[in-house]
Amino acid sequence: MDLVGVVYMSRSTHPTVPLDLDRLLMDSRSFNSQRGVTGVLLFGGNQFIQYIEGLPADIEHVYGRIRRSALHSDLVELEQRRIPQRLFRHWFMGFRDAPRSVIQQLSQEQWTRETPRAEDHSAASPGMRQLMRFLDSVSTDER
Repeated sequence: MDLVGVVYMSRSTHPTVPLDLDRLLMDSRSFNSQRGVTGVLLFGGNQFIQYIEGLPADIEHVYGRIRRSALHSDLVELEQRRIPQRLFRHWFMGFRDAPRSVIQQLSQEQWTRETPRAEDHSAASPGMRQLMRFLDSVSTDER
């Protein structure tokens, strides 16, 4: 089964308060669960970084909705590639507050592997490794 993982960053179009995030997460979790898409959203310093994973058609559907959303602007795709398995099997949309410094670091990280090989889709990019280190440092939840 081919799976795809996508990482992007964007900027909130307005000051975001906890109630806004709650609404966004409730809507995203419902929509993503219908499509079988899992992942995690980081928010800090008025910026989002999100990782989503799933079957290619489902990712295209969810990612298209994300790209059209008026809740954010300046969307920059950091990585899109085939993945061997899900990292967030049980998170239709996990969420973590992230310090501005973490968002900044992730935005400047290298999101492609230095020596990609067409037959090897398992090696994580430096950016993905950094994202997972941050999540591991703040979470003991099962993914």
